[in-house]
Amino acid sequence: MKNRSNFIASPIMLLAILFLLPLTNTQGQNLKAYEKAANDAFVKKEYYNAVHYYEIVLRSKKTPGLYYQYAESCRLSHAYQAAEDAYKKVVDSKDKNLFPMLEFYYGITLKHNAKYNDAKRAFKYFLQSYRKDNFYKAKAEQELKSCDFAKQLVKNTIPKNELEVTHLNENVNTKYSDFGAHEVGKDTLYYSSLRFDRKEEEGTPKEKDLSKTMISRLLSTANIEKEKGKEIDNLDIPHLHSANSTLSHDGKRLYFTRCSGKRSDSLRCEIFVSERIANGKWSAAERLPNPINSNTATTTQPNLEWHSDSEWLYFVSDRAGGQGGMDIWRVELKEDLTTCEPYNLGQTINSRDEEATPFYDSKTNRLYFASRWHFGLGGYDIFYSEHDKNGEWSEPVNMGIPFNSAANDLYFVINDNDSTGYIASNREGSRSLTKESCCNDIYYYAFLKPMPPADTPEVVEVPLDTPDIVEVPVDTPAIVEVPLDTPDIVEVPVDTPDVPKTIEVTLDELNKLLPLSLYFHNNEPRDLETSYSSTYNRYTGMRNRYKKEHLPQYDISKQEQIAQKIDDFFESDVKGNYEKMHTFFDELIVAMQNDFQLEISIQGYTSPRATAEYNKKLANRRITSVRKDMFSYKDAALKPYLESGQLTIKELPLGEGKAPTGISDDINDPRNSIFSVEASAQRKVNFIVVNTQD
Repeated sequence: MKNRSNFIASPIMLLAILFLLPLTNTQGQNLKAYEKAANDAFVKKEYYNAVHYYEIVLRSKKTPGLYYQYAESCRLSHAYQAAEDAYKKVVDSKDKNLFPMLEFYYGITLKHNAKYNDAKRAFKYFLQSYRKDNFYKAKAEQELKSCDFAKQLVKNTIPKNELEVTHLNENVNTKYSDFGAHEVGKDTLYYSSLRFDRKEEEGTPKEKDLSKTMISRLLSTANIEKEKGKEIDNLDIPHLHSANSTLSHDGKRLYFTRCSGKRSDSLRCEIFVSERIANGKWSAAERLPNPINSNTATTTQPNLEWHSDSEWLYFVSDRAGGQGGMDIWRVELKEDLTTCEPYNLGQTINSRDEEATPFYDSKTNRLYFASRWHFGLGGYDIFYSEHDKNGEWSEPVNMGIPFNSAANDLYFVINDNDSTGYIASNREGSRSLTKESCCNDIYYYAFLKPMPPADTPEVVEVPLDTPDIVEVPVDTPAIVEVPLDTPDIVEVPVDTPDVPKTIEVTLDELNKLLPLSLYFHNNEPRDLETSYSSTYNRYTGMRNRYKKEHLPQYDISKQEQIAQKIDDFFESDVKGNYEKMHTFFDELIVAMQNDFQLEISIQGYTSPRATAEYNKKLANRRITSVRKDMFSYKDAALKPYLESGQLTIKELPLGEGKAPTGISDDINDPRNSIFSVEASAQRKVNFIVVNTQD
């Protein structure tokens, strides 16, 4: 499964990482400082900042490398026309072969701009030179066919006299992202919106350059022509993101997403439910229990299917067991929610890329959803699939134009009257914070001709000769853009940031972060498919178990001291080094961007419980899991350098050979051979040194 924190560069439904930056005069400024600021912003996924700084640098310095980074920043901030123009400069340069992913991302951008023939040529060029059998190859092959499909969709646009799509006014849509609209009762519209968090957390320093945080809110309005949306009591609380609401069939319960954290790479979302109380207000929300929610994955975008004898919850999650990235899951809501076991909807619905925003129409047994893989016009398109009596899903059908566009289209819902509803899109005409197509707006649609309940607008079916979807190779990262509904921070710098005067990263600076140890639970990972982040998330949730297993052997007078030792290990060593790993990767990316030729040595260790042969294989699995994190980090930013040979990895699976004597190896004494800090400290992978290549 692909690793995603994954609000979308694709559904930008809570579009992430929006930054407001004034253009500044470069006179007297250090050009290298701006280039360093641009590179740093890109590594941190602050793509709007990166666009701003690269534009300043490109006024004086025009190289293919800078144009490529600028194009990437524009693409990831949805400025597709600017991205196309910049990619084209690199394509036309003599150095284009230095950028192995160039034609792939150029093709993605051209498709977003509805230039399907040009996009096909770009994907063909990419496939001619790209030799790896991985996600990118499969995605390019899929997009190549999707371009032909898109041209047919354009010819089958639903006539305007049959379907009208209206952009809601400024009382609802802002220059930020607005999405997830649905009606509550006959008159009230509920929806989600990004807003400035005006309530600073207690103890936050009052510095003049303090960033202003964007936070998602659930809003409602009873008259969109006369009043703006207002926050909903008990649903919106300070410093937590609330979004993606859906109403139960009887109107008594509201399910929605609540996300904690500030940055997109640390946010985690869960589903909550609130009960309707007197005067139409809502009770304090309660978190749905596990296994509906997960302690190690995001769970978001709830929607309900209701029948006379059952109620089912659909949601989107990146938990283990999916097809890839954010998938759609389904669970029956029983009286005891702790016994409700979700299941993945499978390969007919879910793909190797992202699926999002499920909406189930119980009248027609149709699931509407958005996907970035199934044949479509651009980014996310809206599809439907029918659920038959045998529990099987039909092949997804693209809803066609004007439901879909070359931009991102999602959050489809149908109102109770069966002839009107809402979608969200960043298509042309949406309000924008900066460049074109940055942010989602809400659109209202209405069928102008009566239609039977089970009927739908004329659509183009997926061609019957579409090739079967190939299984996801276990070692391929996804094309990760921006998490699905986890908005990031919007920063408003007062002045030009104070950045270093040089862009260089030295070997000494990299090696100061080393040795870097990453720790594992016993016998983890169990296969070569698991990433380190997956094992880390499970491991950090086992702290109390380690205490429970290890402490009883000690006198009560010593247990508090030993418990503190376990806490310190999990907090400082396990968690601290996991965070340090990301800092190391960030510095390494900058070094690669500055043309370093580097070799990194990685050691794998185990505790001494098993045989030497087994431990060496286990050490190798641990190294492999860390490599997965390394080369999927920040949209796989390091992967092209590994493929080009600019970055090499020296693997040293040492097993238990280097473990200190005195560590318990008694398989019948797990409280010490597994759950002691001493044994735990041996189960690790070390980044030990960075050298220049000979």
